[in-house]
Amino acid sequence: MRKQEIEMLAELLSDKVADKVMMRLGKTSIDAQDEMVDSKVAAKMIGVCPAYMRQLKDRIPHVKVGQHKQGRILFKKADVINAFIK
Repeated sequence: MRKQEIEMLAELLSDKVADKVMMRLGKTSIDAQDEMVDSKVAAKMIGVCPAYMRQLKDRIPHVKVGQHKQGRILFKKADVINAFIK
C-alpha cells in the first residue's frame, strides 16, 4: 500500500471510531460547529496558507495532538469562523 492509501484508511477508521464513541456517549453525530479541523482545512477556510495558519494558532483555541514538537494542530470550525470570518 502507498502512504496516501494508508493515510486515507486511517482517516476513515478514525471517523468510524469517533462516530461509535459519540453514539455511546448519547450523541448521534458531531455538531458541525464542534467539528475539529487541521491547520490545512482551517487555512483554506480563511484563505491563507497552512504555514501562516500555524503562526496564527495562538489567536484562537486549539489542541495539539502528539507529543512531538511538530504535533498536529486542530481547531474547532466555529472558533476559526468566529475569529477570522465575520
